[in-house]
Amino acid sequence: MQPWRISAGLTAAIAGSTLLLAGSRLAYLAPFRPLILGDHALALVLNVALALAAISAAIYAVARATGLADLGRRVDLAVRSVRRGEGDPELTEALRRDDEGDWE
Repeated sequence: MQPWRISAGLTAAIAGSTLLLAGSRLAYLAPFRPLILGDHALALVLNVALALAAISAAIYAVARATGLADLGRRVDLAVRSVRRGEGDPELTEALRRDDEGDWE
């Protein structure tokens, strides 16, 4: 898996959790929602977009620093070497059967 996918998924999870937790605490603003959105919609959208980008970039930086960024390429390299017949012969046979659609 590529690190940008991981960071996007984690960012979506963090944003969704924050929305669920903060949504009930902001219920008192419901009567003023049209006024707030009418006057400050662009600023709110830009701030939310920048916050999501910052969270995503931070997660991506952590993935790069810990070596998780290259994990997808390393796994792909290992799978290709096993498919060529290097390593475990039983795994090579199982991957061949999987490619043919024989899952029994």
